[in-house]
Amino acid sequence: MSSGTLTFKYENNEAFEELADGDSPIFDSRVRFLVFAASVGYAKDRSVDDPGEDNYIRWNYIGQDSQLSVITASLAYAVTEDPEVILDPHDQFDVLSRYGAGGARLIEKEVVDEPGDNLDNLVDFIQDHRNEDEMKERVGVLEEIEREISSLKPSAE
Repeated sequence: MSSGTLTFKYENNEAFEELADGDSPIFDSRVRFLVFAASVGYAKDRSVDDPGEDNYIRWNYIGQDSQLSVITASLAYAVTEDPEVILDPHDQFDVLSRYGAGGARLIEKEVVDEPGDNLDNLVDFIQDHRNEDEMKERVGVLEEIEREISSLKPSAE
């Protein structure tokens, strides 16, 4: 069986229904939302050890799209640190499924379950989390500068 005919299970939740299938979908497809959700799950360290298996996806939806296949392979490599994973759709989809479930659960809670328009909520979610990460990075840089400055001060004798 070629990798294009492989079928994998993934966890479905209200975020898929609202953001990829609803009356005003934000994502072109469930596959694109799954990849986005997995990226969020990875960025927020939200992996689900035993994700639900509510829906199926054929690998060729990812494998035939160069952008999605690069993102999926990169994500799997970042998680496993094993270069062999780049050629293994089973391992890639395992990572995609686990982090996709974690990310979709977070997106459901912080975007779909919140009052208001889903697109506005998603933009706010991205902005809030980007700012949070930037602030952590800036604080880390400032702490490093403070340590360097402290090391240059003459010691009290």
